[in-house]
Amino acid sequence: MRINFMASVVDEEAAMATSSIHQCTCPICRSGRQHPDRAYHHHINVLMSRLTEPQRRWFAAVEALHIGHGGKQLLARITGMSPTTILRGCIELKADLTQAPAAHLRAAGGGRPAAEDQDPGLETALLELLESETAGDPMGRRAKGKRSSLRNLSQALTARGHPTSRMTVAKLLHKLEFSPKANARRTEARGASPKERNEQFEHIGEQRNQFKATGDPIISVDTKKIYGHPPFCKSRF
Repeated sequence: MRINFMASVVDEEAAMATSSIHQCTCPICRSGRQHPDRAYHHHINVLMSRLTEPQRRWFAAVEALHIGHGGKQLLARITGMSPTTILRGCIELKADLTQAPAAHLRAAGGGRPAAEDQDPGLETALLELLESETAGDPMGRRAKGKRSSLRNLSQALTARGHPTSRMTVAKLLHKLEFSPKANARRTEARGASPKERNEQFEHIGEQRNQFKATGDPIISVDTKKIYGHPPFCKSRF
């Protein structure tokens, strides 16, 4: 019995040693610019890859409690763990781990597989839906935008034979560096309605498909101009 237990421990340590290191998705690490926190976040994930499941939960909870407000959300981005899991670790730490299992470890391969693993074509189908409505940020400071809501994307994927929930769509959007929020203009140009704006985008999409079919070049330009006067007011200069 002891030999089997030691063998299982060795197998688990070997699995942890070969596990992939999570890449932080916080704005600082995604920007690619030099920052001390990038190395710090990488070291957190390196350590996480060597810990057991409860130890990862407790370590993330320690860091989140040290940060304070917003700590669980930040650690979720850094480590890829669920904020609910980090919250559970915080509760267990505040109780001095008295309610935590002493030696419970999930078996290798335990847990429900990710939706993209169960359905390999899911991510590709989502990218096809987003192809005609992707909008970037001219300043390069925010995630890519889209027009459809999570509900609409979930329904469209289901209609294509990829049933998925809004939460799964949001997770995939985050993985693909899209904002889960739908683009919305707070002010509209005079005489324009949301329906008319949608028809304009559909027309642009049709034109792009025609150019793509004929092999003609397609140029997408994102621009931004900051006005010092009310919107839609013509300058006199």
